[in-house]
Amino acid sequence: MSGERFYRGAVLAFSLAFVAIGLVVLAVTLANGGGPASLGFLMGIAFLLVGAGRLWLGSRVER
Repeated sequence: MSGERFYRGAVLAFSLAFVAIGLVVLAVTLANGGGPASLGFLMGIAFLLVGAGRLWLGSRVER
């Protein structure tokens, strides 16, 4: 496996992990009564945006 291919796979895995962590944080926060202004909600949104943004940037790179 070439280094570039390994790097792209690692970036994809970490991006998906960030999206999953964001969803879990949001679900736990909302299940425990947290609202849109709570820290857990804001952190969940931040994780989602970082993961989705990295996936989007990775898809725009020429291959």
